[in-house]
Amino acid sequence: MALWGNKDSKSATGTVAIADTGVVTGTSTLFTTEAKVGNYIRIGGIDYQIVTITSNTVAKVIMGKNNGNGTVTVAADGAYTLSEKPASVAHESAGSDIGVHGDSNKVFGVDTTEVKAGGDNVTSVAVVSGKTRYLGTAPAVTFSGGGGSSAAATATISGGAVTAITVTNVGSSYTSAPTVAIAKPARIIPTSGVTIAEEKFTYSTHGLVAAEEVKYYHGGGTAVTGLTNGTSYFVSALGLAANTFRLATTAVAAAGRTALAGVAISGTGGQFTCTATTLAAGDHIVFTGTAPAGGAAGSITGYTTGKIYEVSAVTGTSPSVTGFTITEEDGTAVVTTAGTPTTLTYTPYTIVMISGTGNNAQYFEIQATADQATATASLGEGSVGGGAHAGWVRRTVGTGGRAGRVQTEVLVAMGSITGDQSDDIQYPDA
Repeated sequence: MALWGNKDSKSATGTVAIADTGVVTGTSTLFTTEAKVGNYIRIGGIDYQIVTITSNTVAKVIMGKNNGNGTVTVAADGAYTLSEKPASVAHESAGSDIGVHGDSNKVFGVDTTEVKAGGDNVTSVAVVSGKTRYLGTAPAVTFSGGGGSSAAATATISGGAVTAITVTNVGSSYTSAPTVAIAKPARIIPTSGVTIAEEKFTYSTHGLVAAEEVKYYHGGGTAVTGLTNGTSYFVSALGLAANTFRLATTAVAAAGRTALAGVAISGTGGQFTCTATTLAAGDHIVFTGTAPAGGAAGSITGYTTGKIYEVSAVTGTSPSVTGFTITEEDGTAVVTTAGTPTTLTYTPYTIVMISGTGNNAQYFEIQATADQATATASLGEGSVGGGAHAGWVRRTVGTGGRAGRVQTEVLVAMGSITGDQSDDIQYPDA
């Protein structure tokens, strides 16, 4: 790779338009062959840094460092140039206030990754598909294969998607680009988000849907009593709301069962009779419909449509249960008067019962692979075991009798040069 000044660019094929979301739409462009993640698109006098390349005509950018990394400025369709200048500057002792090292508006050297990275190092990771269900904490990024080890990176999320991956350790001894794995979307549930009395979990705008599979992990701490670390559960339709959810052990159970038939109120403490059915203590029943008006219809104190009750006892054995008693979800007795309601529907659910809140590091991982972000890694362009390149540019503006003159000095130590760095202050032997 050549050493570029901050004004250096190369012509590029086609034209581009840039939206305020950072999405770049190209016409007759060749992003996959002419550009790389980390390069700059310059259009209308503005620098944009490429963070992902989806195809020859689709990419995504952020504002370049010299433009404040702020909100992306819209650019109308037009011609553009590409620049390979690195994002940061290699510094030496000279101060930027006298027109030399350290000022990225005056000089570009090489960034830390470029200095360290040879052909057996991971230099970059490009997001292929960021997906949309990542909330809260950014997912872990891991590497496998490729014959090497120790590469590490961190992900950045925005708007529910993985938007960028930053290499934090280039690793070593890779003979081919390793496979990148981005963890599936997860919902971290602290102890304050566990409501034992209602077997319920709280997570703001969790985005989960009925019957979808999630896997519980205790995160190294005490597990919620009733859940097993590393085990899959299914989001129950019972009382599912934007901020709360319950669990079932199977997708079938999560959907709920056929409504109970022949139901009548038989006592004053929440006792009911029904046509023979499958039901057990601990099951929950959703009552819906207009409240019974008393008299022959009986009554249920405190009833509102959609109310959830817990079955505390049954008469008979499934599938021949002919009676049941309900309580509030917290175990409080329900007051009833006998009768036969004709306006109610009773839908039973079997959910996972819990009795402990676990710990603050526990989480549920969404299991659908369609929701998991993907990315690819690239190795350095230098020699194996060495740096891709290292260099700096020193720019000195003349004063006094040399006023108006600019002196530029370039030092480059290519990766092919080995064993001569012992006396170098800037790039000593490793």
